[in-house]
Amino acid sequence: MRLFELAYACRIYGEFTDFDADYRSFLDETKPAFDVLDYRHCKALLEWLNSWGCRQFALEFHDLASEHLITWGKKNLIRLPPTESSLLTFADADFVNAGVLYAGLRDLQASVRQRGGHSYPITFGPTGAAKILFALRSQVFPPWDIRIREHLGYNGSQECYIEYLQRVRRELQEVIADAEAHGIARTDIPGTLGRPFSSLLKLVDEYNWVTITKDCKPPSLEDLNDWWRWARS
Repeated sequence: MRLFELAYACRIYGEFTDFDADYRSFLDETKPAFDVLDYRHCKALLEWLNSWGCRQFALEFHDLASEHLITWGKKNLIRLPPTESSLLTFADADFVNAGVLYAGLRDLQASVRQRGGHSYPITFGPTGAAKILFALRSQVFPPWDIRIREHLGYNGSQECYIEYLQRVRRELQEVIADAEAHGIARTDIPGTLGRPFSSLLKLVDEYNWVTITKDCKPPSLEDLNDWWRWARS
């Protein structure tokens, strides 16, 4: 991923979505940091996930999902990377641990649905699990959705989640190297791109949402050269 490609996608994301309003509200409600053991924080999380299209967290079952999430948190908080951790510094064992955390969340029950006179459980699922991990550690775990997964050839398995983490790390390394070549420090990338409240991992998700979910590809270098020539004339 090139810096100009990320800049293009993030500009479009910022101009044509209001997703960040709900995300910022979630951050405000869970200051100074999201606590998975706090019932009020879990409710705020589920409301935010609903706004991001996670329909498995049906409103009437928020209490059920919160209870399951808190139970998971009591068992797994010790497995989470430290708050200052970064995906960029992950070792092999960290990827394995991330897969275990993801799979445990993915299989939790989120709600119950009725069909044909029968009820059946609905799980947090791959998208819900990844977004909850992102909420817990926004510098470590990138979110994803079904269109991004399918486009990139991934399913919702633990193995594919680990592969996606590794892919995102490579993309970030490319962007950071590109930025540093232009005198932009890693920590300055979000602000330079007009997305000061987005972590680097959220910037990648914004890129994927624009280019994959919405199928809006960045311009080619030839296009950019033409635009630059036209702007100067």
